[in-house]
Amino acid sequence: MSLENVFVIPHGDEIIDHPNRESIELSERIRKVTSRDLSDTIVIISPHGLKLSNSIGVINTQYLNGQLSLKTRRINRKYETDRILATAIAASGPLTQEVSFVTSTGPMSVFPLDFGSVIPLTFFRKKRLVSIGQPRIWDLDGLMDFGKALAGIAERHEKKVTIVISADQAHTHAPDGVYGFALEAKPYEDLIEKCVVASDMTPLLELNRAFIEKAKPDSYWNMIILKGIMDHTGMKSVLDYHYVEHYFGMLLAHLIK
Repeated sequence: MSLENVFVIPHGDEIIDHPNRESIELSERIRKVTSRDLSDTIVIISPHGLKLSNSIGVINTQYLNGQLSLKTRRINRKYETDRILATAIAASGPLTQEVSFVTSTGPMSVFPLDFGSVIPLTFFRKKRLVSIGQPRIWDLDGLMDFGKALAGIAERHEKKVTIVISADQAHTHAPDGVYGFALEAKPYEDLIEKCVVASDMTPLLELNRAFIEKAKPDSYWNMIILKGIMDHTGMKSVLDYHYVEHYFGMLLAHLIK
């Protein structure tokens, strides 16, 4: 059918709990851009889900279940995996690896969803899902190739597919934050915004690894995958909202043709 949409959506609790004006505005912007989504299946890549040391894990269990308790609400969602799409993605290249298991009661297995998946998914109506664990590997060419392959598979799938890149940005903006303060946080944050506005992720490839590790983004690798998607499709990125929530950055964007 088609690749319906590609979104970059943050996953801080604040977009659900709304502790301040910026978080409320971001939440409203997310609802606005996702309200037009007509996909049948969502592929979500989360930096807080399954992590494999040298490969990209594609979860191919029958169901995916997410339970999350926040300050203002409890979220409990269960999704059926689009197993045809998950199988195709898992077979797409040398970096991908299928992850599945069978319980004692048979193949109706359930894999737990992480908060990096559950929070962005609350902004969509319930539909089939493919969950992918963001790899934290430094094979940038391989990550871009995966993005290209993923986009191509989504374009050829029998149903409409939306890709969600779950991503928070630098995590060292504040001395009293979880990861402390680093001078690299602001320039990293500024560069991410510049890349999205320019529809050009190439400058991310030129960053020094030590610089990235000091800024502590949880999603640098997801943004490289996004570059592969953009290279394959020719789609352009649109910045919808961006701010720093105390110690970490949250950016919302979507791609257009």
